[in-house]
Formats: sequence, structure tokens, C-alpha cells
Amino acid sequence: MEMVNKHKILLRVAYDGTEYCGWQIQSNSLSLQEVLERKLSQIYAGTKIKSESSSRTDAGVHAFSHAVSFIPPEKPKIDLKTLYKALNRMLPASIRIREIKKVPESFHARFSADSKAYTYVINTGIPSPFTARWNWHLHDFKKIREVRKATKCLEGKHDFSAFTVERKKIDDAVRTIHKISVKKSGDFFCITFIGDGFLYKMVRSIVGSLAAVGMGKAPPSKIKDILESRNRVEGYDTAPAKGLFLMDVFYKKNEWKKFKLRNLPFQ
Repeated sequence: MEMVNKHKILLRVAYDGTEYCGWQIQSNSLSLQEVLERKLSQIYAGTKIKSESSSRTDAGVHAFSHAVSFIPPEKPKIDLKTLYKALNRMLPASIRIREIKKVPESFHARFSADSKAYTYVINTGIPSPFTARWNWHLHDFKKIREVRKATKCLEGKHDFSAFTVERKKIDDAVRTIHKISVKKSGDFFCITFIGDGFLYKMVRSIVGSLAAVGMGKAPPSKIKDILESRNRVEGYDTAPAKGLFLMDVFYKKNEWKKFKLRNLPFQ
């Protein structure tokens, strides 16, 4: 009997999440996963495709490089170049495949990940109808030195219970943030988080509190106090989803060290 060399296909997906209920399929709203799997099934002659995702982004969150893997059916056989072109032709303009490649069958988009990078964008300039859906407008976010100082206590391994909005009890809220950086680009400030994993709404919860520091409503030391409290009610309001981007997912150890935010996520 001929041995079948099974493999998975890894997609790097970019999307504007404004019109979607998030990545994961839901019964009453349109999700990104539903749209992608539906197009894959059409390409594979009606075969139902089930994808594995690196992250479950929430409604309104965007991505520059969301990792998704799936097992292609044996028939029809479709080469990667053809699949890449077909998907980008069939998907709506809000979703694009950036990269496609074969990976081992043992690969899993979520469980094989070593770390991830998220960027949150804050606009301190004049609101623009052309970029409003991709950032949080905060005209008074000016104390950037204090914000950078406040982020230092968050780097490393900590219990982030105070910076999550879980729907159910958290069994383990310990995560490691490798690095937090704040970069200016014109009127925009990009706060980038790189870590081994993130809790539900963790980045947005942190940004909400950092925003208070940036607007002079709280001292940098307040962030450490919130972290050590392990109590969400001690923090500030969660930042809106529209400013958050999943920038990259890393599968090799220390690969995250090579990541640099070169431009605004929506440029």
C-alpha cells in the first residue's frame, strides 16, 4: 500500500476585524473563521474544512499575521500557489492571505506557538475618518516617558489576574511578557506587547490603565499596584477593541527577539 505523506497547511492571515464578531465561529454573528472555512470548503469541492487558530481575537480586533492551520483533503490536490491565489480572489477585501506553506501534521497553530506579538495603536492627533476604525483617539495621551516607566513592572513572569476580563474562573493567570515597547509614528503611538501568551482581553486591560498614566490621571507606580492587587476592579476601563492588532505568532524559541514594528499596522 502506498504511504500517504500527510501534512497541514499554515496560513498567515491579515484582516480588518471591524465587521466581524471575532475569530471564532458563533451561532448568531459572522466570524472570520466562518468566512475562511467556507471559502476553503468551496475550493476543496465541498469538503468541510476545520481550521486551528493561533488566537481567538475578539469582535473588532484586527490582525497583521494571524496563524491558521488545517489538514487539506487528499482530493482534489491543490498546490500552494493555486490555493493562495484562489483564496485571495474569493475572500472579501477585509481578509487577505499573506503567506502559505506546508507544515508537519503534528503542527498546531495554537499549541505549537512559542510567543505572540500584539500592538495597540493610540492616536493623539486630529481624528480622521480614514483611520478611525484602527486606533483609539486620546488627544491627552502625552506623558509618554511615564508610560514607558509604567510598563517596566509588567515585563517578566507575573500573575495577570488584575488585567483580564474572564467570563469564568481563571485556573492559571500567570503569563510572561518578554517585552513592551512604545513607538511614536507621527500622531500615533504604538504599544507593542510580546509574550508567551495572553489572557482574555489582557492587552486591552493593560492599555486602559496605561492610558490613565499617559493622560496624567495616574502615576506610573499605579500600574504596579494594580498588578500586585490581582483584582480587576483595581484597574481602569478596558481599551476599545479597534486599536488592537495581532502582529505575529512565533513558533521558534527566541524568534520574537527579531520582531520590530517598522510601520503602523494599517500602513
